[in-house]
Amino acid sequence: MTTPFRCHAVAVAASIALAAVVTPALSQSQLAVSPTPSFVDPTVQLLGNANIGLGGLVFIGPFARLTAPTSTLYIRVGSESNVQDNAEVNASTGAISLGRQVILAHGAVVKGPAQIGMTGTCPVRTQTTCPSFVSFNAVVDGAIVQKNAMVSALARVGPGVTIPSGRKVLSGANVTSNAQVTAKSVAVVQADLDFMNGVIAVNREFAVGYSEMAAAEPSKVRGIGPNPVTLFDPVEVLPTLNGLPTADPGFRNRIIGDVRIGNTLAELKRRMGGQVSLRADEGHPFRIGSIDSMASKTTFHALETTDLSVGLNGRYGFHSVVHGGGAAGAMIAGDNVVVGDWSVLFRSLVGSGTTIGYKSLVQQADLPPGTVVPDCTVIIGAGAARVTSPVEWCDITP
Repeated sequence: MTTPFRCHAVAVAASIALAAVVTPALSQSQLAVSPTPSFVDPTVQLLGNANIGLGGLVFIGPFARLTAPTSTLYIRVGSESNVQDNAEVNASTGAISLGRQVILAHGAVVKGPAQIGMTGTCPVRTQTTCPSFVSFNAVVDGAIVQKNAMVSALARVGPGVTIPSGRKVLSGANVTSNAQVTAKSVAVVQADLDFMNGVIAVNREFAVGYSEMAAAEPSKVRGIGPNPVTLFDPVEVLPTLNGLPTADPGFRNRIIGDVRIGNTLAELKRRMGGQVSLRADEGHPFRIGSIDSMASKTTFHALETTDLSVGLNGRYGFHSVVHGGGAAGAMIAGDNVVVGDWSVLFRSLVGSGTTIGYKSLVQQADLPPGTVVPDCTVIIGAGAARVTSPVEWCDITP
Protein backbone atom coordinates (compact mmCIF):
# COMPACT_ATOMS: atom_id res chain seq x y z
CA MET A 1 0.00 0.00 0.00
CA THR A 2 1.32 3.42 -0.90
CA THR A 3 2.02 5.63 2.10
CA PRO A 4 3.20 8.92 0.58
CA PHE A 5 3.85 10.65 3.88
CA ARG A 6 5.64 7.80 5.63
CA CYS A 7 7.97 8.85 8.46
CA HIS A 8 6.73 12.45 8.43
CA ALA A 9 2.99 13.04 8.59
CA VAL A 10 1.74 16.26 7.09
CA ALA A 11 1.15 17.90 10.43
CA VAL A 12 1.65 21.58 9.85
CA ALA A 13 1.89 22.45 13.52
CA ALA A 14 4.84 20.09 13.96
CA SER A 15 6.41 21.36 10.75
CA ILE A 16 6.20 24.95 11.95
CA ALA A 17 8.17 23.97 15.05
CA LEU A 18 11.00 22.77 12.79
CA ALA A 19 11.39 26.28 11.43
CA ALA A 20 12.14 27.63 14.88
CA VAL A 21 15.55 25.89 15.05
CA VAL A 22 17.04 27.90 12.18
CA THR A 23 20.14 29.74 13.30
CA PRO A 24 21.19 33.11 11.87
CA ALA A 25 23.55 32.97 8.92
CA LEU A 26 26.95 34.59 9.02
CA SER A 27 27.62 37.58 6.87
CA GLN A 28 29.49 36.94 3.66
CA SER A 29 32.52 38.79 5.00
CA GLN A 30 32.77 36.30 7.87
CA LEU A 31 32.66 33.29 5.57
CA ALA A 32 34.20 34.11 2.24
CA VAL A 33 37.87 33.45 1.57
CA SER A 34 37.74 35.22 -1.80
CA PRO A 35 37.05 38.87 -2.69
CA THR A 36 34.48 37.86 -5.34
CA PRO A 37 30.87 37.74 -4.11
CA SER A 38 29.33 34.72 -2.46
CA PHE A 39 25.82 34.63 -1.06
CA VAL A 40 24.42 32.72 1.90
CA ASP A 41 20.66 32.99 2.19
CA PRO A 42 19.65 34.35 5.64
CA THR A 43 17.72 31.14 6.34
CA VAL A 44 20.79 28.90 6.02
CA GLN A 45 21.79 26.98 9.16
CA LEU A 46 25.52 27.12 9.83
CA LEU A 47 26.51 24.95 12.78
CA GLY A 48 30.18 25.36 13.69
CA ASN A 49 30.54 28.30 11.33
CA ALA A 50 34.19 28.94 12.23
CA ASN A 51 34.99 25.61 10.55
CA ILE A 52 33.17 26.42 7.28
CA GLY A 53 35.02 28.11 4.41
CA LEU A 54 33.67 29.37 1.11
CA GLY A 55 35.42 30.31 -2.09
CA GLY A 56 34.18 33.03 -4.41
CA LEU A 57 30.95 33.05 -6.41
CA VAL A 58 29.38 30.44 -4.15
CA PHE A 59 25.60 30.34 -3.74
CA ILE A 60 24.04 28.73 -0.65
CA GLY A 61 20.29 28.49 -1.11
CA PRO A 62 17.38 28.79 1.31
CA PHE A 63 17.30 26.46 4.30
CA ALA A 64 20.48 24.58 3.43
CA ARG A 65 22.20 23.21 6.53
CA LEU A 66 25.98 22.94 6.99
CA THR A 67 27.37 21.27 10.10
CA ALA A 68 31.11 21.38 10.90
CA PRO A 69 31.66 20.81 14.63
CA THR A 70 35.46 21.13 14.93
CA SER A 71 38.52 22.35 13.06
CA THR A 72 39.23 18.78 11.95
CA LEU A 73 35.57 18.08 11.09
CA TYR A 74 35.42 20.97 8.65
CA ILE A 75 33.56 21.91 5.48
CA ARG A 76 35.29 23.59 2.54
CA VAL A 77 33.29 24.79 -0.46
CA GLY A 78 35.28 25.71 -3.57
CA SER A 79 34.68 28.67 -5.84
CA GLU A 80 31.70 28.66 -8.23
CA SER A 81 30.02 25.87 -6.29
CA ASN A 82 26.45 25.86 -5.02
CA VAL A 83 24.54 24.20 -2.18
CA GLN A 84 20.88 24.51 -3.09
CA ASP A 85 17.62 24.71 -1.15
CA ASN A 86 17.26 22.25 1.76
CA ALA A 87 20.53 20.50 0.97
CA GLU A 88 22.48 19.17 3.95
CA VAL A 89 26.27 18.96 4.35
CA ASN A 90 27.17 17.24 7.61
CA ALA A 91 30.80 16.83 8.66
CA SER A 92 30.02 15.39 12.11
CA THR A 93 31.54 12.05 11.10
CA GLY A 94 34.35 13.36 8.89
CA ALA A 95 35.61 16.40 7.02
CA ILE A 96 33.94 17.37 3.75
CA SER A 97 35.68 19.03 0.81
CA LEU A 98 33.68 20.33 -2.15
CA GLY A 99 35.95 21.39 -4.97
CA ARG A 100 35.37 24.05 -7.61
CA GLN A 101 32.10 23.94 -9.56
CA VAL A 102 30.35 21.40 -7.35
CA ILE A 103 26.56 21.30 -7.61
CA LEU A 104 24.50 20.01 -4.68
CA ALA A 105 20.94 20.19 -5.99
CA HIS A 106 17.77 20.68 -3.94
CA GLY A 107 17.56 18.31 -1.00
CA ALA A 108 20.92 16.61 -1.63
CA VAL A 109 22.67 15.16 1.44
CA VAL A 110 26.44 14.80 1.94
CA LYS A 111 27.81 13.05 5.03
CA GLY A 112 31.49 13.06 5.89
CA PRO A 113 34.11 12.01 5.36
CA ALA A 114 33.45 12.95 1.75
CA GLN A 115 35.03 14.64 -1.24
CA ILE A 116 33.20 15.92 -4.30
CA GLY A 117 34.96 17.44 -7.28
CA MET A 118 38.41 17.30 -5.71
CA THR A 119 40.09 14.58 -7.79
CA GLY A 120 39.74 13.03 -11.23
CA THR A 121 39.85 14.47 -14.73
CA CYS A 122 37.77 16.79 -16.88
CA PRO A 123 36.38 15.96 -20.35
CA VAL A 124 39.00 18.19 -21.92
CA ARG A 125 42.27 16.90 -20.54
CA THR A 126 43.89 20.31 -20.49
CA GLN A 127 41.17 21.61 -18.14
CA THR A 128 41.61 21.41 -14.40
CA THR A 129 38.17 22.74 -13.47
CA CYS A 130 34.84 21.18 -14.48
CA PRO A 131 31.54 20.50 -12.70
CA SER A 132 30.41 17.55 -10.61
CA PHE A 133 26.81 17.02 -9.60
CA VAL A 134 24.66 15.49 -6.85
CA SER A 135 20.98 15.61 -7.80
CA PHE A 136 17.64 16.05 -6.01
CA ASN A 137 17.32 14.16 -2.70
CA ALA A 138 20.40 12.07 -3.52
CA VAL A 139 22.81 11.02 -0.75
CA VAL A 140 26.62 10.84 -0.71
CA ASP A 141 27.52 9.09 2.54
CA GLY A 142 31.23 8.78 3.28
CA ALA A 143 32.13 8.60 -0.40
CA ILE A 144 34.10 10.32 -3.17
CA VAL A 145 32.52 11.81 -6.30
CA GLN A 146 35.19 12.91 -8.73
CA LYS A 147 35.22 15.80 -11.17
CA ASN A 148 32.89 15.30 -14.16
CA ALA A 149 30.87 12.68 -12.26
CA MET A 150 27.18 12.73 -11.39
CA VAL A 151 24.83 11.18 -8.84
CA SER A 152 21.26 11.16 -10.17
CA ALA A 153 18.08 11.93 -8.25
CA LEU A 154 17.31 9.69 -5.26
CA ALA A 155 20.51 7.70 -5.72
CA ARG A 156 22.80 6.87 -2.81
CA VAL A 157 26.57 6.38 -2.75
CA GLY A 158 27.75 4.56 0.36
CA PRO A 159 30.89 4.66 2.50
CA GLY A 160 34.22 3.96 0.80
CA VAL A 161 32.86 4.19 -2.76
CA THR A 162 34.45 6.34 -5.46
CA ILE A 163 32.40 7.48 -8.45
CA PRO A 164 35.04 8.13 -11.11
CA SER A 165 35.14 10.91 -13.65
CA GLY A 166 32.83 10.34 -16.59
CA ARG A 167 30.24 8.18 -14.74
CA LYS A 168 26.66 9.01 -13.70
CA VAL A 169 24.98 6.94 -10.98
CA LEU A 170 21.48 5.84 -12.00
CA SER A 171 18.43 7.27 -10.23
CA GLY A 172 17.40 5.19 -7.22
CA ALA A 173 20.58 3.11 -7.18
CA ASN A 174 22.34 2.26 -3.93
CA VAL A 175 26.05 1.91 -4.64
CA THR A 176 27.67 0.18 -1.67
CA SER A 177 30.98 -0.98 -3.18
CA ASN A 178 33.34 0.01 -5.97
CA ALA A 179 32.58 -3.29 -7.67
CA GLN A 180 29.01 -2.08 -8.24
CA VAL A 181 29.89 1.25 -9.85
CA THR A 182 29.94 0.11 -13.48
CA ALA A 183 26.65 -1.80 -13.26
CA LYS A 184 24.85 1.02 -11.45
CA SER A 185 26.07 3.93 -13.56
CA VAL A 186 26.23 5.09 -17.16
CA ALA A 187 28.62 7.31 -19.08
CA VAL A 188 28.31 11.09 -18.74
CA VAL A 189 27.32 12.41 -22.18
CA GLN A 190 27.50 15.83 -23.83
CA ALA A 191 23.95 16.72 -22.74
CA ASP A 192 25.01 16.12 -19.13
CA LEU A 193 28.03 18.37 -19.55
CA ASP A 194 25.89 21.12 -21.07
CA PHE A 195 23.39 20.80 -18.23
CA MET A 196 26.05 21.02 -15.50
CA ASN A 197 27.77 23.99 -17.11
CA GLY A 198 24.41 25.74 -17.38
CA VAL A 199 23.69 25.18 -13.67
CA ILE A 200 27.09 26.58 -12.73
CA ALA A 201 26.52 29.70 -14.87
CA VAL A 202 23.08 30.34 -13.34
CA ASN A 203 24.30 29.97 -9.77
CA ARG A 204 27.22 32.31 -10.37
CA GLU A 205 24.59 34.85 -11.38
CA PHE A 206 22.70 34.13 -8.16
CA ALA A 207 25.82 34.69 -6.06
CA VAL A 208 26.21 38.17 -7.55
CA GLY A 209 22.53 39.07 -7.93
CA TYR A 210 21.45 38.13 -4.43
CA SER A 211 24.55 39.79 -2.96
CA GLU A 212 23.72 43.04 -4.72
CA MET A 213 20.08 42.84 -3.63
CA ALA A 214 21.04 42.18 -0.02
CA ALA A 215 23.45 45.11 0.01
CA ALA A 216 20.89 47.51 -1.47
CA GLU A 217 17.83 46.41 0.52
CA PRO A 218 18.33 43.51 2.97
CA SER A 219 14.59 42.94 3.49
CA LYS A 220 14.26 41.77 -0.10
CA VAL A 221 16.24 38.58 0.59
CA ARG A 222 13.98 37.48 3.44
CA GLY A 223 10.56 35.85 3.54
CA ILE A 224 8.35 36.69 0.57
CA GLY A 225 10.12 38.93 -1.90
CA PRO A 226 11.32 39.56 -5.45
CA ASN A 227 13.83 37.67 -7.57
CA PRO A 228 17.25 39.30 -8.02
CA VAL A 229 18.24 40.95 -11.28
CA THR A 230 20.35 38.59 -13.39
CA LEU A 231 21.34 38.24 -17.04
CA PHE A 232 18.46 35.81 -17.61
CA ASP A 233 15.92 37.60 -15.39
CA PRO A 234 16.43 41.38 -15.70
CA VAL A 235 13.32 42.58 -13.82
CA GLU A 236 12.35 42.15 -10.16
CA VAL A 237 8.90 40.57 -9.76
CA LEU A 238 6.98 40.02 -6.53
CA PRO A 239 5.01 36.86 -5.74
CA THR A 240 1.24 37.09 -6.08
CA LEU A 241 -0.99 35.62 -3.37
CA ASN A 242 -4.70 35.35 -4.19
CA GLY A 243 -4.15 37.94 -6.93
CA LEU A 244 -2.28 40.44 -4.77
CA PRO A 245 1.44 41.27 -5.23
CA THR A 246 2.95 40.51 -1.83
CA ALA A 247 6.16 41.25 0.06
CA ASP A 248 6.54 40.00 3.62
CA PRO A 249 10.14 39.84 4.93
CA GLY A 250 8.90 38.33 8.20
CA PHE A 251 7.30 35.26 6.65
CA ARG A 252 8.94 32.06 7.91
CA ASN A 253 9.37 30.55 4.42
CA ARG A 254 11.01 31.82 1.24
CA ILE A 255 8.68 32.64 -1.68
CA ILE A 256 10.67 34.38 -4.39
CA GLY A 257 9.84 35.99 -7.72
CA ASP A 258 6.95 35.27 -10.05
CA VAL A 259 5.12 32.71 -7.91
CA ARG A 260 1.33 32.94 -8.37
CA ILE A 261 -0.56 31.14 -5.60
CA GLY A 262 -4.34 31.02 -5.22
CA ASN A 263 -4.11 31.00 -1.42
CA THR A 264 -4.12 34.07 0.79
CA LEU A 265 -1.19 34.82 3.07
CA ALA A 266 -3.30 33.85 6.08
CA GLU A 267 -4.03 30.46 4.50
CA LEU A 268 -0.35 29.84 3.76
CA LYS A 269 0.54 30.53 7.37
CA ARG A 270 -1.82 27.71 8.38
CA ARG A 271 -1.10 25.25 5.58
CA MET A 272 2.68 25.48 5.21
CA GLY A 273 5.27 23.96 7.46
CA GLY A 274 8.69 25.55 7.88
CA GLN A 275 11.81 25.68 5.72
CA VAL A 276 9.80 25.78 2.49
CA SER A 277 11.38 27.34 -0.60
CA LEU A 278 9.30 28.32 -3.65
CA ARG A 279 11.98 30.00 -5.73
CA ALA A 280 10.99 31.41 -9.13
CA ASP A 281 14.26 33.24 -9.71
CA GLU A 282 15.31 31.21 -12.77
CA GLY A 283 12.38 29.54 -14.55
CA HIS A 284 9.00 31.23 -14.09
CA PRO A 285 6.12 31.79 -13.62
CA PHE A 286 5.00 29.24 -11.05
CA ARG A 287 1.22 28.82 -11.22
CA ILE A 288 -0.01 27.13 -8.05
CA GLY A 289 -3.80 26.76 -7.99
CA SER A 290 -3.91 26.23 -4.25
CA ILE A 291 -2.03 24.43 -1.50
CA ASP A 292 -3.98 22.08 0.75
CA SER A 293 -0.90 21.22 2.81
CA MET A 294 2.83 21.66 2.37
CA ALA A 295 5.18 19.98 4.83
CA SER A 296 8.55 21.34 5.93
CA LYS A 297 11.53 21.36 3.56
CA THR A 298 9.44 21.33 0.38
CA THR A 299 11.22 22.93 -2.59
CA PHE A 300 9.82 24.25 -5.89
CA HIS A 301 12.19 25.43 -8.63
CA ALA A 302 12.51 25.45 -12.44
CA LEU A 303 15.33 25.68 -14.94
CA GLU A 304 15.94 28.78 -17.04
CA THR A 305 13.27 29.55 -19.70
CA THR A 306 10.82 26.99 -18.24
CA ASP A 307 7.86 27.27 -15.91
CA LEU A 308 5.77 25.18 -13.55
CA SER A 309 2.01 24.71 -13.05
CA VAL A 310 0.21 22.69 -10.38
CA GLY A 311 -3.53 22.60 -9.75
CA LEU A 312 -5.88 22.99 -6.81
CA ASN A 313 -5.54 21.38 -3.40
CA GLY A 314 -2.01 20.01 -3.82
CA ARG A 315 -0.47 18.10 -0.93
CA TYR A 316 3.33 18.08 -0.67
CA GLY A 317 5.26 15.89 1.73
CA PHE A 318 8.34 16.45 3.86
CA HIS A 319 11.54 17.11 1.86
CA SER A 320 9.70 16.82 -1.49
CA VAL A 321 10.95 18.52 -4.66
CA VAL A 322 8.81 19.76 -7.55
CA HIS A 323 10.90 21.02 -10.47
CA GLY A 324 10.37 22.19 -14.02
CA GLY A 325 12.94 22.37 -16.77
CA GLY A 326 14.71 21.07 -19.80
CA ALA A 327 13.87 21.14 -23.49
CA ALA A 328 10.15 20.43 -23.91
CA GLY A 329 10.21 19.91 -20.15
CA ALA A 330 6.77 21.11 -19.08
CA MET A 331 5.96 20.55 -15.41
CA ILE A 332 2.18 20.41 -15.16
CA ALA A 333 0.20 18.66 -12.42
CA GLY A 334 -3.58 18.59 -12.07
CA ASP A 335 -5.82 19.04 -9.06
CA ASN A 336 -5.63 16.99 -5.85
CA VAL A 337 -2.14 15.67 -6.55
CA VAL A 338 -0.18 14.17 -3.64
CA VAL A 339 3.64 14.19 -3.62
CA GLY A 340 5.01 12.02 -0.82
CA ASP A 341 7.81 12.58 1.68
CA TRP A 342 11.26 12.67 0.07
CA SER A 343 9.78 12.31 -3.44
CA VAL A 344 10.79 14.19 -6.59
CA LEU A 345 8.47 15.34 -9.39
CA PHE A 346 10.51 16.65 -12.34
CA ARG A 347 9.42 17.99 -15.75
CA SER A 348 6.38 15.72 -16.06
CA LEU A 349 2.69 15.81 -16.93
CA VAL A 350 0.65 14.46 -14.03
CA GLY A 351 -3.11 14.01 -14.12
CA SER A 352 -5.50 15.03 -11.37
CA GLY A 353 -5.81 12.73 -8.38
CA THR A 354 -2.35 11.22 -8.82
CA THR A 355 -0.53 10.01 -5.69
CA ILE A 356 3.26 9.69 -5.68
CA GLY A 357 4.51 7.48 -2.86
CA TYR A 358 7.28 7.96 -0.34
CA LYS A 359 10.81 8.43 -1.71
CA SER A 360 9.80 8.08 -5.37
CA LEU A 361 10.92 9.85 -8.55
CA VAL A 362 8.69 10.81 -11.48
CA GLN A 363 10.77 12.35 -14.28
CA GLN A 364 9.83 13.23 -17.88
CA ALA A 365 6.71 11.13 -17.41
CA ASP A 366 3.06 11.43 -18.50
CA LEU A 367 0.80 9.99 -15.80
CA PRO A 368 -2.97 9.70 -16.40
CA PRO A 369 -5.44 10.90 -13.78
CA GLY A 370 -5.68 8.77 -10.67
CA THR A 371 -2.26 7.12 -11.05
CA VAL A 372 -0.76 5.65 -7.88
CA VAL A 373 3.04 5.52 -7.84
CA PRO A 374 4.14 3.06 -5.13
CA ASP A 375 6.67 3.93 -2.46
CA CYS A 376 10.33 3.91 -3.52
CA THR A 377 9.69 3.75 -7.26
CA VAL A 378 11.54 5.44 -10.12
CA ILE A 379 9.54 6.28 -13.24
CA ILE A 380 11.46 7.96 -16.06
CA GLY A 381 10.02 8.60 -19.51
CA ALA A 382 6.60 8.27 -21.11
CA GLY A 383 4.84 5.70 -23.28
CA ALA A 384 7.01 2.95 -24.74
CA ALA A 385 10.12 4.75 -23.50
CA ARG A 386 9.06 4.55 -19.85
CA VAL A 387 11.52 2.86 -17.49
CA THR A 388 10.42 1.77 -14.02
CA SER A 389 12.84 0.66 -11.32
CA PRO A 390 13.07 0.56 -7.51
CA VAL A 391 14.76 2.96 -5.14
CA GLU A 392 17.19 0.45 -3.71
CA TRP A 393 17.73 2.14 -0.36
CA CYS A 394 14.08 2.51 0.62
CA ASP A 395 14.58 1.52 4.26
CA ILE A 396 17.74 3.57 4.84
CA THR A 397 17.18 6.88 6.60
CA PRO A 398 18.71 9.68 4.47
